[in-house]
Amino acid sequence: MTIFTTTIRRILRNKLSLAFMLLVPGLMISFVYGFGSWGPTNFSLGIVDLDDTQLTHMLSDSLSEKAQVRFLDEDSIRGELINGNVDYVLVLPSGFTNQIIAGTRPAITGYSIQGSDMAAPVRLNADSFVSAAASIAAAADGNADAFFQGMEHYLNGSFTLEALVHEDVSQSADAALASMGLLALTMMLLSSFGTVTLIQDRENRTFFRAMTTPLRLASYMLQSILAFFLVLLGQVSVLFILLRFVYGLSLGAHPFGLYAIMALFALLCVSMGMALASLAKTTRQAGTIATLFITPMAMLGGLFWPRWLMPQFLQDIGQFLPTTWLMDAAENIAMGSSPAAEILPGIAILCGFTLVFFLLSTWRRADIAR
Repeated sequence: MTIFTTTIRRILRNKLSLAFMLLVPGLMISFVYGFGSWGPTNFSLGIVDLDDTQLTHMLSDSLSEKAQVRFLDEDSIRGELINGNVDYVLVLPSGFTNQIIAGTRPAITGYSIQGSDMAAPVRLNADSFVSAAASIAAAADGNADAFFQGMEHYLNGSFTLEALVHEDVSQSADAALASMGLLALTMMLLSSFGTVTLIQDRENRTFFRAMTTPLRLASYMLQSILAFFLVLLGQVSVLFILLRFVYGLSLGAHPFGLYAIMALFALLCVSMGMALASLAKTTRQAGTIATLFITPMAMLGGLFWPRWLMPQFLQDIGQFLPTTWLMDAAENIAMGSSPAAEILPGIAILCGFTLVFFLLSTWRRADIAR
């Protein structure tokens, strides 16, 4: 394990890599947590009522008991969210009432910037209202008068929904998910130092001298991979400890699952770094290529801001980037989504990216060895 221990020592001796491993993530999270809107606030709900019927007015009145309601135009959603005028927006589609009376449950679209369970009570009440309306519509059998009479009884009746909050995690989850994006960025930057290490070995002929010994190419690569992966895993562990025990933030419904997905991304960063080392001829070239790759991946993959804020063609490009699937999987895990329905596709795609990068780096290094 000589290559393994030597590689770790070389990374840890580099002050810049140590900064990206320990100092930078902590400072970035401190900035986000200290100056971001993660503390308790009065929740503001925007409603875009495209149906404008008696039923949608009933729903709006019901939600006004849980949040400060503002009625918006569809074109103003993006601006209102960006400017912080509303925390969450619900869009009631045209034909909402007719669909319910006809026995079809309409889809209510929701938008937010922070993308956490901050709006969970509002969504829960909206879903409860729609479920009750659908049941009453089924009993009314298409009779609109009977349906609205039933809705009046429902709203004035004794059946109510009470949400018991066991832990105030709404704002904390926002900061935790934002932290995952910043962590992913620093992990990719840290992986570039591993790239530099591999290229330096090639430039100073250390790699070729090692290949003249009984050390096999597969062993050299495996030890390098383990060393880089261990360093990135240490970075993930430090940040999770910082978030949970220093800032006291919630890490979502499944913190160990969130840790696992970040560990998988750490392995992807290692494979990406090794593939980059096989493509670049010099350390300067590696730095240039890394900048050209990492910056667009962070911007288009949702590490800096929600992807829906971007134009559709940029969102389509982002679908081909591993960072997009990382943030989708992290949010689904934190929100407690079903693995089969929401999480496994993202995990499979991340594993696919990792495998492709490893195959690229393995093929090029075997070619160099020959």
